[in-house]
Order: sequence, then C-alpha cells, then structure tokens
Amino acid sequence: MMASRGMIAIVVGLPMLLAGCLDITKDIAFRSNGEARVEVEIALTPQLAALMQSPMFDQKSNGKEVPNLLRDCGKPWPADPPLPAGVRSAESRRGKRGDMETCTMIFDVADPVKAVEEAQKMDVPSGENMPKQDFSLVRLDSAPGYRLHAGFAMPERPPMPPETAKMIEAMMSAMLTGRQISVSISAQRIENTNGELSPDKRRVTWRLPLESLVNTPPDKPVSFDADIIYR
Repeated sequence: MMASRGMIAIVVGLPMLLAGCLDITKDIAFRSNGEARVEVEIALTPQLAALMQSPMFDQKSNGKEVPNLLRDCGKPWPADPPLPAGVRSAESRRGKRGDMETCTMIFDVADPVKAVEEAQKMDVPSGENMPKQDFSLVRLDSAPGYRLHAGFAMPERPPMPPETAKMIEAMMSAMLTGRQISVSISAQRIENTNGELSPDKRRVTWRLPLESLVNTPPDKPVSFDADIIYR
C-alpha cells in the first residue's frame, strides 16, 4: 500500500529523474471558493514501465517500503499517515495512453496555500545535479485569488572533455525528443501570466519540452507565473 507523503514526493521529484522516459501532464482546476482539484498524469514508456515494476525497484526507507509508482497506482490511499495539511482526499488510477502506461493522481485540495507549504517540507531528490526549484503560492490582496510562481534553474554542468560533452548531448537529445511537461490551470480568470492564455482568459497552459529545460543555461531559469482569480 502506498504511503501518501511518499507518493506525493514522487510527483514532485520524479520528472527530473526519469526525464527522457515519460510525459507529465498536470491539470489544476480552481473552484469559486478557492479550493482546487489537481490531476497529475505520469506516462511511462513500455520499457520504463517494465523496469519500474521489477524487484530491483523494491526499496525501503526507515524500515518501510518506498512506494512503487506503477505497482501501487490504483490502490486505496491509506488513512495513516494522514494526508498533508490542505489536502482533503487523494486517489490514483492506472491506465494507458497509446503504448504508454499511465498513473493519474487526483487530489482534492481544500487549502492550496497550505498544501504548497506542506509540499515544500517533503523529502524529494536533491543534489548538485538536480534543478533548483523556487515555488510559491500566496493569496492576493486585490482580489479573491492566488499568485503562482514556479521557477526551475538547471545546475552548472561539470567540466568535461569536448568529445565526452558532445556524446552526452547527443544521448540526451535522443532521450528527450518529443517528451514534455504540460501544466494547465483553470479558474474564473487568469491574469499576469507568461503562459499560453485561452481566448476567454479562464485557462492558462505551459508546455515545456524536456530537451529545452535540460539545455537552458543556469542563469536563465524557466518560470511559470500567473495570478489566479477564482471568484
């Protein structure tokens, strides 16, 4: 049975670990009372899906089993440990998209600000080779809504011989081509955004090819910004 905090940490940390082998789609819909429904679909190639379900991915942390993204997908969410503050309920569903295996996680979020604050405290993969993240969600003073900022900056690449660098770039390009992260937010109105805004200004979408993220210089971070007016 999956651990709630561990599974949510996977949602936060997995994208950069398995970048070339999956697509990630996140859809967030804000209700008129400020609550939100969050759907995160992680789609894995058949090769990675088979690898993820092999015994070699069985791990333990502090004597407890670490959740397995695919094998645990679709199982009932346990009551203990409790869900993070701000999250009312959570479930997961396993499916397929084309030849890819998918796991979709659905969260009913009663307090988005608290949920983000709690997510910041979670243990996720870190290290000098991981992207630096700057993520915040705060309430607006001028309207019933939130200001979102999510920034990602790639670390400096370690020095290496030119031939090695070319080989790594070619390998990464082959792995990442066609893979992307897509994030969409819908609400009563979206303002001050750097994403793709729908004609009625009720939905914003960011589509980020993983290849472009990896090749972004450290001094030019990628950011998602928007003011989300829910009423």
